[in-house]
Amino acid sequence: MHDAAAIPFHLLRPLWLAALVPVAIVLALVLWRQSPEAQWGGVIARHLLKNLIVQPGRRWSVNPAYLVATGLVLAIVGLSGPTWKRELPPFVEDKAPLMIALALSSSMGETDVAPSRLERAKQKIRDLLAARTGARTGLIAYAGTAHLVMPLTDDRTVIAPFLAALLPGLMPQDGKNAAAAIALATQSLATEPVAGTILLVADDLGSADGGALRQSAGRNNLLMLAVRPSQGAETATSLARSDVVPVSVDDADIRALERRVETRFQAAQGDAFGAQWQDEGYWLLLPAALIALFWFRRGTTVPWVIVFFLAFHAWPANAQDASWFKSLWLTPDQQGRIAFDRGDYAAAAKLFGDPMWRGIASYRAYDFLEAARQFQEVDTTQGKFALGNAQAQNHAYEKAIKAYDEVLKVEPQNVAAKTNRAIVAAALKAQEEKRRKQEQDDSSPPDEKADETRVDPDQKGGKKIQVTPDDLTTEGAAEAWMRELQTTPADFLKLKFAIQAAAPPAGTKP
Repeated sequence: MHDAAAIPFHLLRPLWLAALVPVAIVLALVLWRQSPEAQWGGVIARHLLKNLIVQPGRRWSVNPAYLVATGLVLAIVGLSGPTWKRELPPFVEDKAPLMIALALSSSMGETDVAPSRLERAKQKIRDLLAARTGARTGLIAYAGTAHLVMPLTDDRTVIAPFLAALLPGLMPQDGKNAAAAIALATQSLATEPVAGTILLVADDLGSADGGALRQSAGRNNLLMLAVRPSQGAETATSLARSDVVPVSVDDADIRALERRVETRFQAAQGDAFGAQWQDEGYWLLLPAALIALFWFRRGTTVPWVIVFFLAFHAWPANAQDASWFKSLWLTPDQQGRIAFDRGDYAAAAKLFGDPMWRGIASYRAYDFLEAARQFQEVDTTQGKFALGNAQAQNHAYEKAIKAYDEVLKVEPQNVAAKTNRAIVAAALKAQEEKRRKQEQDDSSPPDEKADETRVDPDQKGGKKIQVTPDDLTTEGAAEAWMRELQTTPADFLKLKFAIQAAAPPAGTKP
């Protein structure tokens, strides 16, 4: 798998840069011909010429040759296809799944990072959750043992009370068992279709080896937020420097973490789904065209060029409010793409002329019925795959499976189609089982009151229930327990961690 973090920028068509060589040669030739030596060298002797040359008064001016060369350079670089991010399919999750492993060792209580290492770590986790609104994030607490606090969820409000309750005293034993935390995080991310990211939030890794930890993370990316004074952050971990972000007083560390998580995630998504790199060369077209306009006419034309430039960028944010002037310069698909990039997907769906892009915009606008109608007009593998996703969102599971099957006939190794088909098939099975159960309940005879009610004295007020460690580790268990038990999050987590720590290892007999 490619590491996009190492090379986030590259060129799609680098051979175009060879055109810079003749531009440089012509520029040098033009500048030489403009020099007095070249113009008068054949008429006046060299030793006299340098004494006859009079330098004009200094005033601000731009040599037209430089303008032409600059415009050509911008156009050539644009043609070379600069890119730094993938153009992911709209039906693919565009946020990285993230498992955060928070250290609760006794050293996290030190106050060399105000107010304390642990409180600063919690603050940074809350900031990271806020920055990743809508993304799926899970939480693990570890010291001598590692425990799942919350499985992957896109609702950060569910994580908040459990995060606030985490303290070193809740852990069954003290320590810095980062390896156990990474193993548990890897297990939680195992069902994800593409690689996720494991973030260790700790003051140090103890005696753990960075290479072994990375190997334990498997296909997932491994990062660390070092919560300790800046002078000791680099020596606190055996991970590579590029994988460690020191804690900061501002949000620089959060921005660095989010950038690394998303950059590596886009590379993983691109490799898994075959997404193309997004050509960003068009950004250089406008300045190149503006430079060319300076050659149109002398004098008053130049201010009008500036006015045109400002008017071009002063278009309203809502594409529907744009005047007819925009249609003079852009095609419907180009106008739709502007609205799409601004996040106005409903307007983009009306502006696009291409049915694939109309469907994509409708999908992003959560109009799945219209998206399915548009994708039906696209007779390609990508269109069939998009149709399957739109039908799945409409809960038309049988139609979605049919669309995925058509994709797999053409591309039997399409991982995304296989994964989505399995998910939809499971949803269809659950739907059918629920319907059958409802039919059975409706056909059962009405309840009748008992002739006599007796209470077993041995039960002493209720039925005894045996709780196993597995009951505390399944997804949704935390929410269910919090609804049933009148206790604080801290008491609940302490009991949960104690039961898990006392449980025998998986696969062994008690």
